[in-house]
Amino acid sequence: MSDGPYRSLPMSPKWKQAAKRAYLSSFSPSEISEALQQAAERDCRAELSTGLLRKVTTLLIGPDEPGLFFDLRITDLNALHRECASTMEHGFVSNAIEALQNGERGQAALQWAAEASVSDRLLAGSRQIEEHVQREATDYRARSTRSRLEEAHGGVEVSGVARMMLRAPNAPARTRTVVYSGLDDGPAL
Repeated sequence: MSDGPYRSLPMSPKWKQAAKRAYLSSFSPSEISEALQQAAERDCRAELSTGLLRKVTTLLIGPDEPGLFFDLRITDLNALHRECASTMEHGFVSNAIEALQNGERGQAALQWAAEASVSDRLLAGSRQIEEHVQREATDYRARSTRSRLEEAHGGVEVSGVARMMLRAPNAPARTRTVVYSGLDDGPAL
């Protein structure tokens, strides 16, 4: 008997924990949201370099007037694609370009790009979990896992993770896992 398909998931331990919580019905949607948020936070810390983040911030907020040299900023952001070392960096630069093309400027453009990158990562991770469960378990369990992930996705504070990703001064503290150690610490009855 297998311990669950989440054990063989080729993702980081944080994503495996999110998969486990989505797969097992004993976890609440808020506990799944907590695990998804931790996985997204971990990916942001691990895959976004400070140098690239600083360059994108300078291009979006920059010392220049917001309306001047608009096309030059998009050209410079397009050039940054060659410097991207990870999928998340590439997505962040692409989202920054899209933010400018949608009319966002300054800090609002930077926040929009960061939130879109976090949402993209959450969606990609959830899809990977669902596909893995589809291969390793029954269709029913895959559909159940997908619906639990979708329900939990709304509980993730994407804006807070984005501020953390941008290393903003108003960023929330990292999410910590709640560990239940006694009988009285279990889920509410």
